[in-house]
Amino acid sequence: MRHVSPDLNTGAVRLPLWQHQRPVTRRPYRLLRPRSRSPLVISCEHASNALPTGMKTDPPSRRILRSHWGWDIGIWQVVREVSRRLSATAIGGGYSRLVVDLNREPSDPSLIRRACEEVPIPFNARLSARAMVSRLATLHAPYHDEIDQQLARRVAIGQSPFLVSFHSFTPFLNPRRRRFDAGVLFLDHDRLAHRLGRALEREGFSVRYNRPYSGREGLIYAAARHGANHQIPYVELEFNQRGLGTPAACRATGRRAASALRAVLGLDG
Repeated sequence: MRHVSPDLNTGAVRLPLWQHQRPVTRRPYRLLRPRSRSPLVISCEHASNALPTGMKTDPPSRRILRSHWGWDIGIWQVVREVSRRLSATAIGGGYSRLVVDLNREPSDPSLIRRACEEVPIPFNARLSARAMVSRLATLHAPYHDEIDQQLARRVAIGQSPFLVSFHSFTPFLNPRRRRFDAGVLFLDHDRLAHRLGRALEREGFSVRYNRPYSGREGLIYAAARHGANHQIPYVELEFNQRGLGTPAACRATGRRAASALRAVLGLDG
């Protein structure tokens, strides 16, 4: 197996042959407004349910890919609206979380799932250790490097950046119903999280804190990793997929989320 490195001129990654029938050059993440000078940086680890060319699926695994197991439904459309309204840089995952989960540390057992709901994932079923390392090097690392670069650029020009990780959650899980609209997940920044939660409530969202997952249980990996590394404030926002069923609904959620963030952070966008 051939291991490859980022192109020094373009910053794109040449993906190896185990992922593609023929090698291609493509940035393995989505990027909006990379030259923005806004202090707000948005990450969106589960933005896509796409697969690299050559990864095989079957009907059951395609159903899983379309579900919340494959991506955070609707959230990239929300992020696009927030980024547009606040002129904020946004970085989103380019591939399904089932290829490699960008919101998990490399040692996490759920980094690459072999099955979901007892459905085997064909492109993960016989994955070797070398192939796992290659996915980390070509997909996971470049995504997190881009977040680091965006935050470091702001610090270098004297800004105090703020990192918000956007996610969405399924309204039903095993078989509990989640009735609230938004969750504010935090570890270190309680007061800021509650200020943002109150601003979201003023926009009409019903809000819970550290739900449906808790930032105090290691479940906001991307935000916590980069927030701690750069010593900046960070939170994760989770939006109920019940309210993201159409493009118009996603845009409306993005508009209201942008208004809340503007009020809390004092942004000019």
